This record gives sequence, structure tokens and C-alpha cells, in this order.
Amino acid sequence: MNKKLNDLLNVEILKKVPKNLKPIEYLVDMLSISKESAYRRMRGEIPFSFDEISSLSLDLDFSVDEIIGNKKEDRIFFDAISKPEGRVEESFLAILRDYYKLTESVCKATQKDMILSINRLIPCLLLKYDSLFKLLYYQWIHQTSTIRINHPFSEIVIPTEISELRKKYKKLVQPMRSANIIVDKNIFLSTIREIQYYYGRKLISENELLTLKQDLIKLLFDIEFLMQKGCNESGCEYNFYLSMLNIESNTAWISFDSNIISRFWLYPVNPIIISNPKTSNAHKKWLESLKKYSILITQSNEILQTKFIDKQREYIENITNDLIFYE
Repeated sequence: MNKKLNDLLNVEILKKVPKNLKPIEYLVDMLSISKESAYRRMRGEIPFSFDEISSLSLDLDFSVDEIIGNKKEDRIFFDAISKPEGRVEESFLAILRDYYKLTESVCKATQKDMILSINRLIPCLLLKYDSLFKLLYYQWIHQTSTIRINHPFSEIVIPTEISELRKKYKKLVQPMRSANIIVDKNIFLSTIREIQYYYGRKLISENELLTLKQDLIKLLFDIEFLMQKGCNESGCEYNFYLSMLNIESNTAWISFDSNIISRFWLYPVNPIIISNPKTSNAHKKWLESLKKYSILITQSNEILQTKFIDKQREYIENITNDLIFYE
């Protein structure tokens, strides 16, 4: 980030920080940085990172596009939750913190809407299940750190700070009045293959495999319940659409009050974020068009809904069999 942009960001922070808070103390608490690091950012000696800008824009409710003066319709501002310097668990924590802040912001909004397209299980679906959440963290460590390649699942201990934030996330009030979710016919398959891969390399024990299997069964039961009832305990309506076409990647279009953002998961955990309204609305139109090639299976099309659930259940039941490399 250049100095001019950093100065503009500092002006926006000073303008948006609540009057009862000191800006430096706010940054220390919000970004989990030292007081000296906060001062250096405000003096322009070091730039804010992408994930810090994303967290600040969500919490203080400002648009990064407006700050950078992005008025050209053919230009896009996008962000990625980058890996902070330091321990690998800090990068995972930064991503989880971003999920929490977004959900918290949506909870506070008066008007909100969301459309998702899913070709594999997304992180927010796994928060409720201990072994699946541990698997998510295990995969992150394996793919982003320098630990030995044969590091077993049993030796993974989730840091206290991550566990505490996960508990807070689970307690958040359901943020949406309704959610439209377009699902691929094989959404469980990628996770099943990944578990089998680690099991085949003897990094996951048989008992751990069975525990993961039980969590997958519970998750599938919860999804089936939502499809049959059409809403959860908080009253949020869920509309599941089964896509007749392959869904290439997980994406989300989210609107809350004056904010519109799109998220694209090129990786299983950390998304690329687009905050340009025109581009996000183009993404919404694409998702709406995808619904034309999908069939509503929430409280309708019971035969197709049953086939979908039975297929996912078949994948889960075969988790202890030979590796599923081909259907």
C-alpha cells in the first residue's frame, strides 16, 4: 500500500472509530497488535495488511473502493486474507477472525440477503463438529506450514485462542432472515477423499476415522433437517437448490444494509473478497442464472431430495472402504 492510500485509510479510521474509544486502543484490540505497531501504522511507517483493512472496513462500515477513489466501473478492488508473518496458527486465526467479524456485521444489519454456490463443505458448516473443525485446522497446517509431511492427526492441538473464537462464533445469532444455497450433487465427496487420503497414509487412525465419519453423519442429518423443514431454530429460512451443472468453486454474494460483497474460495479456507458493488452484483446475476439450471429441493421435490441425501450418505458409509478416486 502506498503512503497516500495509507494516509486516507488513517483519516477514515479516525472518523469512524466510536467517540468513546481512543484510536490506538481500538486498533490494538481490533487487530490484536501491540501499541507500538498501532502507532507505526497510524504514522504511516508500516502499512496495514490486506486482512487488517478487510477487518477494519467491516467493523467500521466503510468502503475501501471509496477510499481509493475507484470510480471507474471497469476496475475492481479485491482482497485476500493473507498469511500473517509468524506462526501458522496465527494465519488460521486471522481467517477465522475475518469470518467472525463479517458474521457479526451481518447480524447487526437491518437488511440482509445471501446467495451461495457450494461444491464442497465450507468452513462455517464445520464449526459445530469437533473432529471436522480439527480436520480443517489440520489441513491448513499441512498445506501452509513446514511441519513434517507425516505429522499425524492425533498430535494436532487446537490453540486456546482459536477454540475460544470458535465458541464465540457458534454463539452468534443467526445472521440471515433467509439464505439461498445452490449445491453441487457431490458436496461431501471432496472431504471424504481428503479424509481417506490421510487415512491411507496412516496419519489418521481407524478410531479417528470413525469419529470423523460420525461427525459427517451428524452434519448430513442437520442439512437434511433444514431441507425438510425449510428453516432452523432461529427462524432463518433456507432454500436449497440442487444444481444440474457442476459447480466449479464455492462462492457467496452477501448484502447487508449498504454493503455488498462477493467471496470466492479458490482455496478451501481463505477466500478472495470483492467489494466493488457493480462486480458483486454481476456475480449475483450469475448466481441467479445458476438457479435456472437448479431444482429447489427444500420442502419440495422429495424424491430428488432423497436421492441427493442418499448419495452423500453413500459417500460417508464408504469412507472405510477403498479410496474413492473415481465414482
